[in-house]
Amino acid sequence: MADVGEAGDQHDRGSGPGVSVGLVALGIVLAVGAVLTAPRADLPPGSEPGILGLELMGTAQAASAWAGSYAAADVVPALRWDVLFILCWAPLLALLCWRLGRGYRTASTRRLAVPVAAAALAAGALDLVEDLGLWLAIDGGPLDGTWSGGWQLAAVCAWGKWVVVLLAAGYAIGGLATVVLTPRWIRRVLAGTGTAPEGPVGFTPRSGDEVEVGLAFSGGGVRAASISLGALQALERDSGPGWDTVHDVTSVSGGSYMTGAWSVARCADLAPAAPPPASFPRPWAQGGIQVSPEEEHLRANLGYLLSNTPRGAAAAPADPGAQARARRSPAAVATVLTGMAVNAAVLLGLLFAVSQPLGWFYRWYVGLGCRKWHEPGTLSWDRADTCLVQPDRLGGPVLAAFGFGLVLLVLWVGAAKATEQRRGLGGAWLLGLKYAGYGGLALGALLLVLLVVLPAMLWLFWRPVVFHDLWSTLATVVAAVGSASAVLRLLRKPLARIAPVVGGILFALLLLLLASRWALTAVRTGPWDGAWVPWAVVVGALLLVHVLLSPEAWSLAAFYRGKLRLGFATYRLPWSSSARGVEVRAYANGDGQVDDRRPEPSLSELSSRATGPGGTPLTVCAAATVTGREVRTHYGIPAISVTFSPDHVRTFWPEEANGLWRAQECTTAELESLMPRGGPRLTTFLAVGLSGAAVSPAMGRFRLGPVSMLLTFANVRLGMWVPNPRYASALAVHGSRLPRPRLGYLLKEFVGMHDPSDLFLYVTDGGHWENTALVELLRTAHHRELVCIDADSGPGNLVGSISKAIDLAQLECAATVAINLDVLRSDADPTPGRDYSPRSVNLGLVRRTDSGEERISVLWYAKPALTQDMPPKLLAYREVDPTFPRVSTINQFFHLAQFEAYRDLGRYNGRRIRTARRQLATATATHAQFTAFRDWVSEVEPDGWVYAELVTLVERLADDQPAAERPAYQEWLYGQVRETLAAR
Repeated sequence: MADVGEAGDQHDRGSGPGVSVGLVALGIVLAVGAVLTAPRADLPPGSEPGILGLELMGTAQAASAWAGSYAAADVVPALRWDVLFILCWAPLLALLCWRLGRGYRTASTRRLAVPVAAAALAAGALDLVEDLGLWLAIDGGPLDGTWSGGWQLAAVCAWGKWVVVLLAAGYAIGGLATVVLTPRWIRRVLAGTGTAPEGPVGFTPRSGDEVEVGLAFSGGGVRAASISLGALQALERDSGPGWDTVHDVTSVSGGSYMTGAWSVARCADLAPAAPPPASFPRPWAQGGIQVSPEEEHLRANLGYLLSNTPRGAAAAPADPGAQARARRSPAAVATVLTGMAVNAAVLLGLLFAVSQPLGWFYRWYVGLGCRKWHEPGTLSWDRADTCLVQPDRLGGPVLAAFGFGLVLLVLWVGAAKATEQRRGLGGAWLLGLKYAGYGGLALGALLLVLLVVLPAMLWLFWRPVVFHDLWSTLATVVAAVGSASAVLRLLRKPLARIAPVVGGILFALLLLLLASRWALTAVRTGPWDGAWVPWAVVVGALLLVHVLLSPEAWSLAAFYRGKLRLGFATYRLPWSSSARGVEVRAYANGDGQVDDRRPEPSLSELSSRATGPGGTPLTVCAAATVTGREVRTHYGIPAISVTFSPDHVRTFWPEEANGLWRAQECTTAELESLMPRGGPRLTTFLAVGLSGAAVSPAMGRFRLGPVSMLLTFANVRLGMWVPNPRYASALAVHGSRLPRPRLGYLLKEFVGMHDPSDLFLYVTDGGHWENTALVELLRTAHHRELVCIDADSGPGNLVGSISKAIDLAQLECAATVAINLDVLRSDADPTPGRDYSPRSVNLGLVRRTDSGEERISVLWYAKPALTQDMPPKLLAYREVDPTFPRVSTINQFFHLAQFEAYRDLGRYNGRRIRTARRQLATATATHAQFTAFRDWVSEVEPDGWVYAELVTLVERLADDQPAAERPAYQEWLYGQVRETLAAR
């Protein structure tokens, strides 16, 4: 990574100064030639409809209507000049595409430079064929106007040419805009890095005598946060594997709410200058009857999403002045609605900016076949008007493009088979046939929309809209949406998976209807009499938004992160003997102090557990959705894992071989130095907010398809564009912040374009990749003991989250997880209120090989489940709340009883793990050999499930060993477990 900047310089100099000067000179010559020949390549002024109109006529009948508007003798000289014009503009456009295309930020877009340049040259060839068709079709040509097919040939080639030219020009203009808006030092870094990241492969080797404990906390919103709180409180009691003693903690989504809260409250770097006496419990610790001040703050702010300021608790009443200022600030509902309105206005403005010129074009193009449309003024509805229904003119180019594409694909398939049989023949020309064939089909699809679908919709809409018609249309739409929702709600998997696709397609259809309405208005009025003024105002406003604002400014992500910080991120005030106990405050949002609350420190300001026992052990797990083939994802999950810790920010790219990955990383301080000016700082709760961004236009393994458009439009955008760690080390050397993501990134969310080589990655909920955080805990280091607290909300008879984690652990980390999941399941169809599971906690073993050495970890896993030996309080709460213990993650508004029930469930599971571990440690310490331990278990049948579970696990893991080696392997496995349990 340190050589990225130098590589970028070599990339810019790769062609040599002489070649660069030659290309610039060639471009100037071609541009001058195009400017000089362009006026002569058209008909004289006043001659309608010009060369452009003639080439798009399509039929002899349409051309005959204009025969008196131009002189046939003027066409042939214009066509001759047009040949020279083609020889200038086609190479010039190809040169611009090739050169400016290298300025794009993403590797996939840069790779299009050569194909787009070739397409520009092909457009020039189509232009030459088009001129030939016109020359053969016009009066005064070699056939003296007797061949009407020349008009059709010219129109087909003209449509193909203009579509390619517009796309190529758009590509070149986009490249130019990117070059202008992206500083050169950034472009050098981006262009100097290949498509695959560099970095270490596999996990960091650890010495065999290290004994480390890791905790993993799953996602699940406030449900997971409440369970995680109880588990953390229970695990650290009686010298258990608690926060202050473990080496690593990984968390996802709702689990990160709580682990982030513990991190900022427990880290020694953030301790108050005057701490309370040692007799006071640690932050968030479980006390007696009185809860900790941190927990009391959370209980007072369970409605954090709707609150403007932290509510005061009994021990620390809120400042009345702060409460008054909060009442004057925008409420949560107003903030959400404003963001939705601004986002919708921007996207609809973009749609309007495209629809209006499209309507004006239809007014001109359809007018080639209906001359009255070329007359200024407003068109009126005429039922007998068939101007928009011209099958010969509108359908011919579509059929020709599809036919061209199909013929080339057939040729490609036949040629490929022939060359395969001959062995060794073939080459780039086969790729040419392939791309040209697919390009022809794509062109046909685009022309189908432009020349058939949109004109048909315009014709259907062009009728008087009376009051009753408007309401009937609205009623029809509402009824259709309601009916579709009801039907899709009743569908069961796998059919229910089509719901996002159907919803996205319906929304795309809605946008198409809006575009058609606006285009129809432009068709009727034309660009005359100031009709262009609203369009110019909208375009100007969009340019101002693009220059002055970032889509992050009105995204819900900042609002969501701020509310999480308000409810969970607290610090203790300096101790004073006159104070009423220990007082806490919520960290303020932003960079400065708000009222009496200080801003949250940056993530890099915290020390990690690796630097000392006072550091934080936390690694927050998120995900970044990716599209394209640069990343080989397992199970086809279109996402990569992203982790945040005080020391590093990492992304992990899986390799084809199981258990291998490439880690792309930078220091947290480097990434923070690149955060765009005016945007948020990289803090613990920014990472927590990203890890909990459950609903976003890009959701990794939850494939949204077209519904991403709907989520983007509704501003349901909890994710955030974060500087790509892949480039951060090289970029940070320059000491400048990155430019803010602009409207282009909003459009990337809309269409679902997420290139892993981009300057920014769209980071969202870690559960969009893996929801238990166990896989990242396995990847972080070799832990001799693991604790996974799952808050899965799936049915009691399923264990979906841990099952996915077990599969990914094998693929990502080459780790085999052995655990009996059946004892965690409830009956598939239990009696209501009695869906008990045998247990909510179980023991597992994890086996993997590190540098040829086999390593074993002890795994303690807990999930939300009802068991008959639970405290009566929890079983009674189930009678009150039938959703307990698996309420939906969507429910982010817990009441106090609900919060306490899930917290107590976490405490129960934590106590069960602590008890089972103590029992097993005592028993294994007494029995030095596995055979003795197994005999003791079978003969005595001790009270407790954990003994028999260990025997079963050891025997199952040894089954894949040769029969003669199994006894020794069982003893070795048992010895590993015994050493691990004896270490604490």
